Amino acid sequence: MQVMITGANRGIGLALADLYRADGVGVIATERTVAAEHRLDVTKASDFADLANRLSGQPIDLLVCNAGVYLDRGQQIGNGYATELWAETFAANVTGVFLTVQAM
Repeated sequence: MQVMITGANRGIGLALADLYRADGVGVIATERTVAAEHRLDVTKASDFADLANRLSGQPIDLLVCNAGVYLDRGQQIGNGYATELWAETFAANVTGVFLTVQAM
């Protein structure tokens, strides 16, 4: 079995990657840092093509779209939620998931 987990450098993604590895499952753990073995910034369209090419021919049995952002933490309805904040959040949490599924 081969699992791919986006956003696997910390938090839930890292914990899932560790659990699968402990069970002997192959894990492709992506993260957006430049030094990552499997780099994927889900807000950058070019990263999807690069990752898909690097993984060409590798079957993925389970895709966990974990990467996401929580940029509206602490925002107030009366004076918060700038348009740019919504655009960045949507790019990571919605479009990023779609592009991940599409590429893989």
